[in-house]
Amino acid sequence: MDKSCLGNICILEINLLVGFVIILSLLVPGSLKFASALGNETDRIALLSIKNQLVGAYPGALDSWNDSLHFCEWQGVTCGRRHQRVTALELSGLKLAGSLSPSIGNLTFLRRLNLSDNRLQGKIPKEVGYLRRLRVFELFRNSLHGRIPVELANCSNLLTIHLKQNNLTGEIPFQLGDFSKLIELSLAANNLVGGIPSSLGNLSSLRVLSLAYNHLEGKIPDALGGASNLRNLYLGSNNLGVLQL
Repeated sequence: MDKSCLGNICILEINLLVGFVIILSLLVPGSLKFASALGNETDRIALLSIKNQLVGAYPGALDSWNDSLHFCEWQGVTCGRRHQRVTALELSGLKLAGSLSPSIGNLTFLRRLNLSDNRLQGKIPKEVGYLRRLRVFELFRNSLHGRIPVELANCSNLLTIHLKQNNLTGEIPFQLGDFSKLIELSLAANNLVGGIPSSLGNLSSLRVLSLAYNHLEGKIPDALGGASNLRNLYLGSNNLGVLQL
């Protein structure tokens, strides 16, 4: 492609290229199978990268993660039947230490991620924002630090965000108010500061909001009344209602 092209001309050429690839996948036998194989390899490499940053698991916990088995047969890995892509990663309670690799963002078919009740450190990688199909995001009872990545707001299908009992810092991102399907948001027992974003009142499907045991300040926003399905609200052990001079 001529790199000197600008504006609509370049866009037109890109669109034509995309269209050609789609037509090729429909006309050439085996092309879709080839594309699926590429996706499978992407998932396998991503899982190995994740393993490389995890240490200290129970003896034998990740022994199955090797080339003698298809990655869909590895412990804690669930794949979809049609495309053999990773749809769930369940590695809770294995005494895993280390950190969560940014390669997690390459598991683009992932719907459930659970690495809770381990010893993970480091930050939550911003690459989780690539997991557009993600529904359950559970990393509670670890030692994760840093801010909650705002990129998480790209995962619009999330039903559960469970990050309690870590060492997360910074403010609660107001972008978390964009989750129209979210049922549970648990950020308790961290080191979060600032106020409760009024945008959380937009969470019309929310039933559980747990923000207790942080360092939150200010007033409880009236906008929370917009979360009409809220049944359980936990805000204790903060500094809410305290006037800061």
